[in-house]
Amino acid sequence: MQARPRSNRRRLRDHWKRPRVLVPTIAALVPLGLLAGSAVLAGSSASQATVGSGFTVTPADLSYILQQIKIAEQHAVTQTPTNLCGTLLGTGPNQINSPLLSFGLRTVDGSCNNLIAGQEKHGAADQTFPRLTTPFFGPAEDSNIPGIGPVGPPGLTNYSQTSGVVVDSEPRTVSNLIVDQTSDNPAAVVAAGFPPRTQGNPGVFPCTDPPTNSMPPGCIPAHETLDIPNVTTDVGLSPPFNSLFTIFGQFFDHGLDKITNGGNGAVFVPLKDDDPLVAGPNHIFGDGDDLLPSLRFMAVTRGKIVNAPDGFRNALNTDSPFVDQSQTYTSHASHQVFLRDYTVDVSGRPLSNGKFLSTASGGLATWAMIKQQAAAKLGMQLVDVDVTNIPMIATDPYGNFLPGPTGLPQYVTASGLVEGNVTTPVPAPLDVVRIDTA
Repeated sequence: MQARPRSNRRRLRDHWKRPRVLVPTIAALVPLGLLAGSAVLAGSSASQATVGSGFTVTPADLSYILQQIKIAEQHAVTQTPTNLCGTLLGTGPNQINSPLLSFGLRTVDGSCNNLIAGQEKHGAADQTFPRLTTPFFGPAEDSNIPGIGPVGPPGLTNYSQTSGVVVDSEPRTVSNLIVDQTSDNPAAVVAAGFPPRTQGNPGVFPCTDPPTNSMPPGCIPAHETLDIPNVTTDVGLSPPFNSLFTIFGQFFDHGLDKITNGGNGAVFVPLKDDDPLVAGPNHIFGDGDDLLPSLRFMAVTRGKIVNAPDGFRNALNTDSPFVDQSQTYTSHASHQVFLRDYTVDVSGRPLSNGKFLSTASGGLATWAMIKQQAAAKLGMQLVDVDVTNIPMIATDPYGNFLPGPTGLPQYVTASGLVEGNVTTPVPAPLDVVRIDTA
């Protein structure tokens, strides 16, 4: 029986710095917001806080947090490329006695969350997706597209291809049937006229096109969105979802899985003759503003292929699949280096201050802010092309950069480490290693 992953390991890495600043780091946990509300140390006067306004933090709690930091620090200096997690286990004062204990700090990429031998990468980033079934790469459509011409060798295209173009109109057809909420979609017309689970809702209907005297009162003009009531399955006893739910779902999903694209060709999606886009801005087929036949297509890049342990082609999940806020904290230590906020000490060295770089209102940093801080404090000149594939930085597994001779971060390149320079910020060298993650 496999041991359960240590998925409840503490994610204190944003408040952890090097040994020389351990004590200030612990003292800073309260103002940095780790302790929400009005935190109260045990033994303090009851008049210092109102009951219910916060929670109690005892010296034992602080000692426990410090111990987790020490375990992580010991791991960071003893880890090797061939022994990523083994030094976490042991009987030493800064080791974990059993792989079942949730001690230490969380690594950025999720490795070492499971310390059973052979399972160190369970739940880590940059691993292939597990399969539940045998994959089937089926046939698609002919490479000769009417109105456009051939986009590949003659004959049917197939998803078994690992290069070139696959022609497939079905993704757009499915999208139109599910997403289109206008009179162009028969399913939307039915759902709007007879909305499910509503009690007595008269529904709405599209106006006739062309208009007639018998149009339904209050009808929705053609090509405008039909109002389909959003009623929960308990007949409206619970409040309905709204678009914020959709937005959060997208945000949440990309904390669990994300692949990179490229190197595997593209999917060419022809538009059917009755596609709303073909009719042009006036929504009338067959007149002068119809979309040109040579433009009636969409194209998407296929996912990057890697070989999986089961022998089939697969893709890397660049996220750690835990519900761990990796879409905020990232799943790669090099990425996190650029997202941390730094204070420059008297010698000009950047020190992570326990915060994430953020806007004045507390929002996530913009790309412009990241570039500015990288140049001013880290001595690294990022350019816009870097946003699609971050250059690798020499780090420990907890997101701390390994300083060079002058105390600045270092690029990892094929020819060695290249340190930044705040006087003349250093762009990513031509032979820099990249993390293959946007």
